Amino acid sequence: MANVDADVLIIGGGIGGLTLAAIVRRLGLSCKVLERTEVLSPVGAGISLAPNALALLDQIGIYQDILKTAQPLKTIQITRNDTLWQKLDFSTCEATFGYPVLSAERHNFHRLLYNAAGGEETVILNSKVTNIIDDPNSSVVTVVVDGGKELRGRLVIGADGIRSVTRRILAGSADDKAANTIKFTGRVHMSGITAPLKNCGKEELGVANWLLYDDSILTTWPCIENRQWFIGVMKADSAPRDRSVWAGTTPDMIKDVYGEKFHPFAESKKFSEIVDQSERVLASNVFAEVEFPSMSKGRVALVGDAAHSMTSFFGQGACQAIEDAAVLGNLLNEWVVAPKADFNKFTHKDLSLMLYEYSERRKQRVQDLAKFSADFARLHTANLPFGLGPLVRKLVYSYVPSWVWIWYLRWLYGVQPTVAGLKDLSEKKAGSTTN
Repeated sequence: MANVDADVLIIGGGIGGLTLAAIVRRLGLSCKVLERTEVLSPVGAGISLAPNALALLDQIGIYQDILKTAQPLKTIQITRNDTLWQKLDFSTCEATFGYPVLSAERHNFHRLLYNAAGGEETVILNSKVTNIIDDPNSSVVTVVVDGGKELRGRLVIGADGIRSVTRRILAGSADDKAANTIKFTGRVHMSGITAPLKNCGKEELGVANWLLYDDSILTTWPCIENRQWFIGVMKADSAPRDRSVWAGTTPDMIKDVYGEKFHPFAESKKFSEIVDQSERVLASNVFAEVEFPSMSKGRVALVGDAAHSMTSFFGQGACQAIEDAAVLGNLLNEWVVAPKADFNKFTHKDLSLMLYEYSERRKQRVQDLAKFSADFARLHTANLPFGLGPLVRKLVYSYVPSWVWIWYLRWLYGVQPTVAGLKDLSEKKAGSTTN
């Protein structure tokens, strides 16, 4: 049997890839993460972490550290122009599901995952993947990186995001059209994260704002110390060909669209005042999966946006990548770790079946989440058939009480995958099920 560089080779050092690496290491298997960037630097603005992802993050030992730099969501204020429609109480999430909904700076969270995955011992920077060779007659899968270097593993997992090289290589190797089935939605997110707002106090801590204007929408999420993570949505006719993130985004670009809009946390009540306190801003195109091809082929599988991009209107992109990692972790435990099987003796057919089972376990959940996210986006933007959007949004956002929202979200937040074989959680969490 051929030697391997790692049992599991993971392409992409984002949230899904690092979470999976942390699981694999804790199961006692070896892994390497191939990250194309030369330096890990702050990217993005904020991130939403919901109960369905936090159980696993608790299990791999970083939940308490997340809490130090994250803000639990307490209230969502829904405002139409400058008129308050309703306040939703989300402070009951933790009592209901065992965990709150958290908002955190993305870079802080990414750093915690990087350390949990083994840091520089696991992550190989400046590793741009150019090819994946999954020969059924070989006992290994070979990954080729820029410059010709080859790494060999038992399994390869593509966690390389919306513009997944792994996914394109798989399409090409099957003589299929390499067209990506992740399509541009026609919307652009303009987002950022601010320094602490000095005019805000204890009453504003944990308060999110959904702001519905006549010509656009804006959402702001509370981060620690009254920092604000904001996401504005605007229409765009086309998307850049190669990247989802716009280059050269400035605060003035965001103020051109939202500067005069109302925001209750600005002393002047104009959002430009909040944008002026931004520490980082960016704009990115919004994509969504339209066909849902299989999440595996042979000994290669996909996780996160590489497999099932979805709109971010309900903040589940990262959480679903974490769920993917949990399901893969459970399969590795079931097939390899728990029975103390020799990974070297698994055939191409064996491992292909294992990853096919992963795809089958995940496909309905991610399709349901993608549909829910798309439907919620249509509700949030009042874009429903027969011109009913404004009326339905008004009824739902003004009159549906908080307890109904929490009750409805049981299907989402109540499913909390963890990995058998890892250390059990210190206490059983309320309202959860294991996947």
